[in-house]
Amino acid sequence: MKILHVTPSYEPAWHLGGVVRAVSQLCRGLAHLGHKVTVFTTDSGVVRRLPIPVNQPLEVGGVKVYYFKTDISLRYYFSCSLAKACRDGIKDFDIVHITSFWCYPGVPAVNGALLYNVPYLLSVHGTLRKSALQDKFLKKYVYFNLVEKRHIRKAAALHYTTSMERDLDAFHHFTSPSFIVPNGTDLKEVQKSISRQEARKRLALNFDGPVIAFLGRLSPVKALDLLIKAISSLSFADQDLRVLLAGPDEGAAASLQNLVTEVGLQARVRFLGEIGPQERMVLFAASDLLTLVSTHENFGYAAVEAMLAGLPVLVTETVGISREVAEDGAGLVVPLEVAAIAKGLKDMLADPDKLKAMGQAAAVAARKRYDIRNVAQEMATAYEDILTGRRSPGLFWSDQ
Repeated sequence: MKILHVTPSYEPAWHLGGVVRAVSQLCRGLAHLGHKVTVFTTDSGVVRRLPIPVNQPLEVGGVKVYYFKTDISLRYYFSCSLAKACRDGIKDFDIVHITSFWCYPGVPAVNGALLYNVPYLLSVHGTLRKSALQDKFLKKYVYFNLVEKRHIRKAAALHYTTSMERDLDAFHHFTSPSFIVPNGTDLKEVQKSISRQEARKRLALNFDGPVIAFLGRLSPVKALDLLIKAISSLSFADQDLRVLLAGPDEGAAASLQNLVTEVGLQARVRFLGEIGPQERMVLFAASDLLTLVSTHENFGYAAVEAMLAGLPVLVTETVGISREVAEDGAGLVVPLEVAAIAKGLKDMLADPDKLKAMGQAAAVAARKRYDIRNVAQEMATAYEDILTGRRSPGLFWSDQ
């Protein structure tokens, strides 16, 4: 198949979070299967332009990528050259996959697909749930009714990454067909290549007790204040511990650092800042468990990567993959409450053998569910279903 993916930002804009990583992995996986994959994106990294050539094709991991120059606003991703490419080039593709809500690239992509009668699907990635709509409610309400509702209504399908994500969108009563395919990860990127001892040495962590990790954006959405308060409520009389918080600051770092000081955890909590793929593996190898306690998380990419590396996870019920974590015995799922998070951490750390078994179960389950080779094939099957009208089992199609 000749596949076009339209998305506001693409690798190397890793600092923008899991969606960029998910789209990149998917496109590489589809290309590896032999499909001809092209990406139309922009040079926007929101806070800065990406240092890459613009308005010309680049080969990135077997994928042909066009980074079109962003005009006016990096945050809105407006690009005249991307609009022209959609208007002139979409006719050459079999299917268009769009990952763009609340910003410009989705507009010319949908218009081009409709102009040439090329079927398109939309990846939702948590952008339409109630909690996400509450942010900038008036602007989103107007934009949704003027723009996004039309895009959804005319889409050949909506793509969800978890059953929870689709359930949380049920209040919209969308009539477009939908299916479920998770985000995927290249297993070669999450292999533990160093020992626990060496990883702790690299992190200058002269400590042999338990280490709790977090990986993600330091944003209010991640509810790290609840995690810090939960840890501060634990008793360290029987067991010492350390906490490593890794990720770029998105407006919460200063308040979190103040909170750490306020509750007296300066000696136990360390902020690592933004880290790259290799550093993530060091973080996983040095840690005993990973936490993800977001107020809302449509998927949970960091938790998946930790599981693939054999690390058990503690996630809240608000995390998209929480149902799968519970089903697979890959960790614990707790309510988004300080007391529940504290109890979950205490229970996991109290039994090292059980914690190790959870990590082993996490690795097995994650390789089965999230190996990009399997995920890319599932998505290719979904494309074929859209093109043929078929409904393949295993994709959890809903035509309501």
